[in-house]
Amino acid sequence: MALILLGKTRCLLCSNPIQSGEDVVAFPAFLPTTHELTFFSDAPFHRICFDADSRNESVNKLYRKYREIWDSRPKHLNKMEEIEAWGRKAFKNFPP
Repeated sequence: MALILLGKTRCLLCSNPIQSGEDVVAFPAFLPTTHELTFFSDAPFHRICFDADSRNESVNKLYRKYREIWDSRPKHLNKMEEIEAWGRKAFKNFPP
């Protein structure tokens, strides 16, 4: 998940610092660096800025698909090697 230091971390859309009490949207690193929407991956935004951005629906759709895949992982996997092997297969065609 994106690291946010209140008063220091800047919204990547408006460049203003994110302050205490502001509604925030933040995504983990869920897209490859080659994806057209990678700007939103591992990044924080003011909710109002993100909601006003024309790409928000596409980002939310991709993130929902990412979570759907991740949440479907078998719960018996507890070793990092097992989880990584599962992830390579599960995310093979992600993003679409």
